[in-house]
Amino acid sequence: MSRGKKGSATPRFKIGDKVRVKCGVMDPNFPDMPLGGWTGTVTEIIVQKGQINCVFKLDDRTLASLHTVYRGRCERDGLDWETMGLGEDEIEIDDGTQVAIEQPTEVKTQPLSMDGQDDRIRAVFGLTHDDPLPQVSSETLMTYCEYLTANLKFPFFSSHWAKTGAFTSKKVSVPISKLEAPVEEEFDEECGLFGIGSGQDDEIEIPLESIELKKKDPNYRLISDYTYWSHNWR
Repeated sequence: MSRGKKGSATPRFKIGDKVRVKCGVMDPNFPDMPLGGWTGTVTEIIVQKGQINCVFKLDDRTLASLHTVYRGRCERDGLDWETMGLGEDEIEIDDGTQVAIEQPTEVKTQPLSMDGQDDRIRAVFGLTHDDPLPQVSSETLMTYCEYLTANLKFPFFSSHWAKTGAFTSKKVSVPISKLEAPVEEEFDEECGLFGIGSGQDDEIEIPLESIELKKKDPNYRLISDYTYWSHNWR
């Protein structure tokens, strides 16, 4: 849902009105997305400091016309693409006349910014700034594993509690020399990638999400980005 512009002091519409977006109105959040011809039913009137916004639920015809990039941006930014909110001066009563729904003539996708965590993760998967981040799956984990294997500086060290007796253990530093690639047949969405470390007598599997590195470590950003994605897109 987008934010509208400043309107008059007295609402001209009421809840339940069928409305249509005027020709030439652009989405305040996405200036390359025209809204002209969109129709729906008013569900809320918001009056604040002389500004009147109308929230309306889009009808089936409008929803079917939404550009895929628009839907993707809404998913990316956590916006509800089934509703719209505009200033009352940008809409009019829908009298039933079918008006052409405007479509973007030029979609302007912002370049990826490596200063942004989401964009750094998009780069892992070859996505654009308009694309939502993918869910964790055996396929996306494999892609991330290949990316980290190519970009992490090995070995790096992680802490591990090693048993020293029947009821005792101590914290030891374990060198991580490689990552374990996910196996599709054994995929479990609760499990992510593992680093393989060398113990005293055998190899040790350490979940990548549990590895804590100092911010100055060259691997810190790579591990932190992966952990953020793995936690939030399962």
